[in-house]
Amino acid sequence: MSADIPHAPYRPDIDGLRAIAVVSVVLHHAFPEQIQGGFVGVDIFFVISGYLISSIILAGLQKQRFSFIDFYARRIKRIFPALLLVLTTVIVMGWFQLLPVDYKQVGKHILAGSAFISNFAFWNEAGYFDAASANKPLLHLWSLAIEEQFYMLWPLTLWAVHRWRLNAVRWIAVLMLVSFLINLYLVRGQITAAFYNPASRFWELLVGAMLAAMHVHRVGLGALFKPRLWTDPPGWPASTPQHNNLLAWTGAGLLVLVLLTVHPERRFPGWWALLPALGSVLLIAAGPHAWFNRHVLASKPLVWIGLISYPLYLWHWPLLSFAHIEAGGLPRWEHQTGWVLLAVALAWLTYQLVEKPIRFGGLNRKAITASLCAAMALMAAAGYATYRNDGFDHRFPDIVRDMMSKGGRTAIIEGWRDKDCMLDYRLPPSHYKAFCIEKKRPLVFIWGDSHAGSLYPGFKALQASGKYPFGLGERTAAICPSVLGIEPRPLCRSLNDDTIQAIREARPDVVILYSWWHNKRYDLRNLEATVQEIKKAGVPRIIMLGAVPYWKKHLPQILLEEWKKGPVQARPPLRLPEAFLDPEVRTATVQMRARAQKMGIEFISGMDFFCNAQGCLTRLTDDAVQPLSYDYGHLSTSAMVYYVDQLAPLIFRKP
Repeated sequence: MSADIPHAPYRPDIDGLRAIAVVSVVLHHAFPEQIQGGFVGVDIFFVISGYLISSIILAGLQKQRFSFIDFYARRIKRIFPALLLVLTTVIVMGWFQLLPVDYKQVGKHILAGSAFISNFAFWNEAGYFDAASANKPLLHLWSLAIEEQFYMLWPLTLWAVHRWRLNAVRWIAVLMLVSFLINLYLVRGQITAAFYNPASRFWELLVGAMLAAMHVHRVGLGALFKPRLWTDPPGWPASTPQHNNLLAWTGAGLLVLVLLTVHPERRFPGWWALLPALGSVLLIAAGPHAWFNRHVLASKPLVWIGLISYPLYLWHWPLLSFAHIEAGGLPRWEHQTGWVLLAVALAWLTYQLVEKPIRFGGLNRKAITASLCAAMALMAAAGYATYRNDGFDHRFPDIVRDMMSKGGRTAIIEGWRDKDCMLDYRLPPSHYKAFCIEKKRPLVFIWGDSHAGSLYPGFKALQASGKYPFGLGERTAAICPSVLGIEPRPLCRSLNDDTIQAIREARPDVVILYSWWHNKRYDLRNLEATVQEIKKAGVPRIIMLGAVPYWKKHLPQILLEEWKKGPVQARPPLRLPEAFLDPEVRTATVQMRARAQKMGIEFISGMDFFCNAQGCLTRLTDDAVQPLSYDYGHLSTSAMVYYVDQLAPLIFRKP
């Protein structure tokens, strides 16, 4: 997405292809439900970059004019200016808008982005309880990092191929095949690794590189079977306008197909990534004179967008991310449209006022390169300082700091039996530990998603209190509701099937069903059938728990915004009106209560213990430092201990 080709004839159709790529990505991020396949625009960028960069290197080597210093100086002048501007904007905006825990994370991402290792940083963080992708203003830098890692390795590789007069087409094909096979292997069970690992994404850049080698050496695919490219006269295959048009229309058709059929739930990249890669390389191979390339890709609107595609890619995601954080979810479509238009305007200004003067102006090349490197080092230092100082939590007075500064995955899952009895949705049921189901009676069995998993600290504290001697069983999994026969995630079906078998074997005295019932991803049509299976297992009592307060935004973010409205030394409000809650909570509570009654099972609403006519609690007492939740609705440890203590008389009542 950041490559140019100063040593080859300019092709406006490639700028048009860039435009299709960046528009696809931007519209997907702005309207994810409507443009589900737009994320493949990144794969189009990879092919373009591989083609252009390899063309530069191979042409320079062929003419004995390639310079590593010149190559990397050009990369720095091309990539650093706009990136520095966006990183500076993010760190400034984060100071005013983000909680300490989120600002600390942004500091880490700025450091990773400055060092072009963002893909590894996000790969390491990935997981259900990781911050939502929309709340990471620099998440999009993962793809730029993969490109830069390719740029670091690729010139030396091609130099070695040229130095020993090896067949460049053959060697590129071998490397491409190896990378693609790594991609196929990882995508089967390690989708996150397949997505972020450069070894599983380089093949897309190598697709473009192979075409570049064929163009520079003027050979066809038959060159794969030659030991060297210089043993025979050039074998560049003749092409006709009809042939080029066929390539272009086929390539365009593949891109349309993938944009309409691929969605984020598919195993991607995998085989699906072949479609955008092949479509892109066919369009480039068709050449600038193919009808589609000449009249569509090379049209002035697309070329204009293509010229600003790099700064547009950099600007669009931070703007959409901060808007998402501010709104506590996906903003209205008209607001999203406004942010997209602002991103376009900023991209054009960046191109005109920053990129062009630095890349094409009469500035001293050595001085500007050194200055850009120094500025990037300072940016990395700023990110590191932000991370090391916990997001500069001293920005807030002590009276609110504890409520604001903690959070993230560790705080949310504190006290859970994570990875033992509460599994990530990508793990098989074999990962459940034997101690998850105790032998002691009466046995209370918890089944559900992560919200059910969050009950454990409360029940553990209740056990320790000695008020109600009981054994505890638990089988919970993130994003897997306690409903048989569904598969919203790859392994939910097998996890739930294993759980119902565990219930049959343990025959608990009480089964507690608790899930995020109003999650739109959940298919609850088989809930009644699930309850029947539990009854058939001989379970005498089934209790369904309704929702506790689920907030429109993460509760610490709401508390921060409300605290800013009052005196500096005032605490955030102890209660908030239900207007701050997810509007579906009350409706879901009524609906699930009615379903429970029809199924002949008990229902307990969590809202009854935290909300009254004055609103819903944000923490247990006015002087408490732990909020009710560190995210949108998983209760914090203290709140869960209180909640289960209130539930206990209802759970252990005598029939």
